[in-house]
Amino acid sequence: MSADNTVNKLPTLPQHDNTEEQTQRELGLSLTRTAYNYMFSYVEPVPLSADLPKGEEFTLDYEAKVLETFLPMAENFKNVLVKLLEKELQDDISADTFKDIETAYLNLKEEFSVWDVKKDIANLEEFVGDLAKIPDAIKHMVNIPKDIEKMATGLKVVFDDFIKNGPTAFLKSSMNDMLSTDHGRDYLQANSIDDYEALFDTIPKPLMLTMETKPWMKKDSKPCEQDWFFGYLQVAGFNTTNLRGIQLEPADNSHAIKLESLLKKFPVTNEILQQVTGDSVITLDEAARQQRLYAVDYSTLEGAKTNKVHGEQRYLGAPIALFYWNQNPPEGYPPGNGVLQPIAIQLEQIFDEEKTPIFTPNDCANANDPNGLKWNIAKYFVNVSCAVQHETVAHLGDCHLIIEPIVVASHRQLSENHPLLKLLIPHFRFTININDDAIHSLIIPGGVVATNVGPAIETSLELISAAHEAWRWDDNNPSNVFQLRGLDKIPDFPFRDDTLQLWSAIQEYVTGYVKTYYKTDDDVINDNELQGWINEMVSPLYAGFKGLQGLKETDNPKRSAQIDSVDYLIQVVAQIIYIAGPQHASVNYAQYPLMSYMPSVAGTIYKAPPSKETVLKTKDDCIAWYPPLDVSIYTFSFEYLLSGVQYDTFGHYSDNARSPYFKDTRVHDIVAELHGNLSIIETDIRKKNVQRPMPYPFQLPSLIPNSISI
Repeated sequence: MSADNTVNKLPTLPQHDNTEEQTQRELGLSLTRTAYNYMFSYVEPVPLSADLPKGEEFTLDYEAKVLETFLPMAENFKNVLVKLLEKELQDDISADTFKDIETAYLNLKEEFSVWDVKKDIANLEEFVGDLAKIPDAIKHMVNIPKDIEKMATGLKVVFDDFIKNGPTAFLKSSMNDMLSTDHGRDYLQANSIDDYEALFDTIPKPLMLTMETKPWMKKDSKPCEQDWFFGYLQVAGFNTTNLRGIQLEPADNSHAIKLESLLKKFPVTNEILQQVTGDSVITLDEAARQQRLYAVDYSTLEGAKTNKVHGEQRYLGAPIALFYWNQNPPEGYPPGNGVLQPIAIQLEQIFDEEKTPIFTPNDCANANDPNGLKWNIAKYFVNVSCAVQHETVAHLGDCHLIIEPIVVASHRQLSENHPLLKLLIPHFRFTININDDAIHSLIIPGGVVATNVGPAIETSLELISAAHEAWRWDDNNPSNVFQLRGLDKIPDFPFRDDTLQLWSAIQEYVTGYVKTYYKTDDDVINDNELQGWINEMVSPLYAGFKGLQGLKETDNPKRSAQIDSVDYLIQVVAQIIYIAGPQHASVNYAQYPLMSYMPSVAGTIYKAPPSKETVLKTKDDCIAWYPPLDVSIYTFSFEYLLSGVQYDTFGHYSDNARSPYFKDTRVHDIVAELHGNLSIIETDIRKKNVQRPMPYPFQLPSLIPNSISI
């Protein structure tokens, strides 16, 4: 069969092809397996693609979309850097001399392209030459020669890093390389809380700083620093995967938290619950019985290693936070039918009245916090822990590193003419490439992630590995996950409510598509390529997924698993599309909107947890825990890049309606039905967002791409 005929042939199941066509399919797969293979040594035992196969690379139109987002990010970064340089130089020199230096630097800034490294280095050399022309009087000053030398050599270091590790390499040390810290002058430390907001110079400010201020909000702080926001993050934030219901006797397979077990390490009392909620009758037992008690527990961070970055030690806690579904919202919360109210926080896993006290909003647990500043720091510790778990597990581990081995297995076992591969290809686009870039330049010692996310890189890799080992396929199915976590009864859960609408639409779409080709369960059983795919998906030698309970065990040692149901096949395929689309969107695109203002949410902590004896007098005293300005701008710049690139739109597979992606006309109405359902969901979510305390846009179909491409 010619290549042209293969391309134009409609998808078929292998058992429906003639002998010659089956032989051609087998030959094609044998060749594909030379390009698609696994490696396990980077994040053992997580399977990754051993290489970047041809056809998986970024395209020019993709890179153009990245550039559109990168340029305003880089412009903001450069503007902030210029202002810091200006402050540094003005401390040492006269206005006239500074003007000469500023002119030289701005000439460099104008020509600085990022993408043309040779040109940038030539411009750097010109910059250094311009500095040499500045009057000799400068050389007699004490600090300025060292400052200029550090600026120039720092730029060279940054450019060299561009060559080696790509354009995001500057988001880890460039400001530290370029700004002097001699003579006790450290321009990278914030002097007031306002310095953090000033970092958003030309870049659009994030949602957490621009949300509408509503009458019920407190006026003495930013909305994103208030208790309602902290509670709302658990159900409509950047990472909603950690919240668990608290139950008196969870079922054997439940992921909910047993109240008795929680109180052994986190001894919250009925009195604390009553004093924070204002309800003098409610007890912990009764709240758990009514399914109104919830918690996040970051026990996986206990003992996490941190290290120094730019000479500064960083810290982590292993916090626990308790929440109560209050049907009578207190002052400072959105009015309505109820809110998730934070009750208490403990910053380590073991309670100690002096070293690790329980913090509450009103200090009713006697933590020596009369002005609530330690409560704010406690919330910050929880948010940072949530961000750490987000970057390592919820985002990278449970999305990127779930889909990548599926891409490899699919190409190795499903021929290019298989209907399932045709269905899944748009949901695999660029995933191997984006992951390949990450493991070679971002998730490395001294890399961007190590600088901006709290744990030492080896601890981050251990968190990913442990979470991957514990991950079970069916447990993470949207039809099961909320009930297993004890979250099916919480009245208002924007992520859950929006994502289940998408899940329903995906199931309907995949059902129509799969049943176009698989008429009976026998069609599933007799599909040799499908059976090979399923076995590679579950084999520990290959993709190694666990927890596919709908498979049947066989006596064949070479193929120990069998899928024998059209319905279960639909669930498996729909879940792949869901993870690549809505699930990844929920954690990726919320990063810049909800994680970028450092006094509220950051990726790292710069001081040990406060104790009972810690004394805080003003909000500026809290700066000691927050990242310095350079790490702050590195963090939100990277988040801006990740949150700003969208290659395509979920469920839409062709830019030209007259040239549809699927050539099989039987599928066209199924895709059209998907588009109709997504339009209805889009309208419904937008209506709900008008009524919500802040909009939750991260499951809007129009803002979800098909694949994990960034």
